[in-house]
Amino acid sequence: MVFDEPLPPDGKGRPTSAHEILGRHLRALRESRGLTLSDVARHIRASTSKVTRIELGRVGAKEGDLDGLLALYDPGAEARLALLELNRHLNDPRWWNAYGIDLPDWYCSYLVLESVAKVIMTYEVRFVPGLLQTRSYAEAVMRSAYPDEERVQRLVDVRMRRQAELLKRGSPRLVAIVEHGALIDGLADREIMREQIEFLVEATARPHVTIQVIMPHAGGHVFRSNSFSLLQLKMSEVVYLEQLDRAFFLDERRDAGPYLRAMGEMMIVAGKPADARETLKKMLEER
Repeated sequence: MVFDEPLPPDGKGRPTSAHEILGRHLRALRESRGLTLSDVARHIRASTSKVTRIELGRVGAKEGDLDGLLALYDPGAEARLALLELNRHLNDPRWWNAYGIDLPDWYCSYLVLESVAKVIMTYEVRFVPGLLQTRSYAEAVMRSAYPDEERVQRLVDVRMRRQAELLKRGSPRLVAIVEHGALIDGLADREIMREQIEFLVEATARPHVTIQVIMPHAGGHVFRSNSFSLLQLKMSEVVYLEQLDRAFFLDERRDAGPYLRAMGEMMIVAGKPADARETLKKMLEER
């Protein structure tokens, strides 16, 4: 979905970066233990303002500080490792910087969360999901939004790198739900669409990739007005919503709940993965 389709969510109070998501988890742990900012600051020998900035996601957490916080909060081994892994990815050198393009912070945050996700579930209305696009298809999509060809090529390079990493590692698990209409009318260029559908057929053979196609007149239309992604992390689930110039991450159950239910319903009304493979093959025969 990234850089594919604008979305209209109300972003008030919602995190817009991976740093904010980490900070919210840390604040929730502190409050669940009945600790004040002063209590925590004394424990890690820092100022209360520093603890506040970490919880708000305005600054990153140094490894030593995070170790101290988690020792104090004692969230359990699994949650501890998950938070340490997320923080490590936030602090690691970013591979996408090598492509010589300035990416928005919210997009970089998505890339970080994508790198630590166990499962990525994505629903697309108008396009093939970004992680499953061929280079030619991705270029056509990008050109519809960006007139600068050099920028288009660099953005597509990043997308292809993400796809290569996913396919090479065999993880995370990817569940992609796409509308039948996007496969029929997505792009005018028939050759590009044929190449794209061939790639999707090949992708269905990979054990960690699941593709489902929502056929015309399927139920659940009320939920299918916007594209969105659901990232299952080790410590939580995060819904990702994107606009043209910003994105929001819904990491609290009351906000993410409708999208979790919508994804579950669409997985039911969409054709089974085996049916999707046959549908894609039939599309090829008809082209």
